[in-house]
Amino acid sequence: MKNKKADFLEWNINVLVSSIKRIGLEIILVIILDALFYFLSGYFILFWLQRIKEKGYSIPLQSPSDLAAIGYDKAYQLLFQFRYLIIFSAILLLVAIIFIASILKGIIWAKTTKTRISLALISKFLGLNLIWMGFWLLLVSAIFWLVEPAAVQVFVIAIAILALYLTNTLYTIFMKRQNLNSIIEAVKLNFAKIHLFLLPYAAMLSLLYAISRITNLVKYKYSPVFQALILLAYIAFARYYASTLAEEAQRL
Repeated sequence: MKNKKADFLEWNINVLVSSIKRIGLEIILVIILDALFYFLSGYFILFWLQRIKEKGYSIPLQSPSDLAAIGYDKAYQLLFQFRYLIIFSAILLLVAIIFIASILKGIIWAKTTKTRISLALISKFLGLNLIWMGFWLLLVSAIFWLVEPAAVQVFVIAIAILALYLTNTLYTIFMKRQNLNSIIEAVKLNFAKIHLFLLPYAAMLSLLYAISRITNLVKYKYSPVFQALILLAYIAFARYYASTLAEEAQRL
């Protein structure tokens, strides 16, 4: 039993050392691209929210007297149109974010796994993300629709952790295989060899939580920028570690 524990610990140490050895100057580009992705995604979301807010205020239903003035049928029609505007524009927003992710995250993961970047790779990565991210978004939507409001937060957190767990392995495998069968391979690997992933991922998430708590204690003019850089640097390192972990788990 002790030998098994020692072998497991030694294996994890070797994975950590191997992941550190992979890190080169490209990590600077990775951090910059990560920051650009989150900035653009945040900008698109804020722009969308602002436009929806303006559209909502433009609907002449701000008071009971407005409802009486335009009539119930017209009010229903306006609200029906506004509802579908929100749904349609939200879908466009998500597609735009997935498109940006496929370009920027595609380059990031290619750099992390030492894969040659090409238009074909990014195109295939876009197709993968439309399927993969679409699945998770549908799952989250189903939870908001079917689960009691008091339990939604717990389910969403659980799904976010599961998605992170599977996605790191999926992207690692996809960069080598570059086909949709990578989804099946990733799911099989993550569940068949879950004993190899649980402790490392628990450690990564715990360290992420600790770093976020510690950086929150730093209070000065540019502390948000400092916190963001520290977290992005850690995420970049964790990505190297997760990809190395997935590759080494495949070999066992």
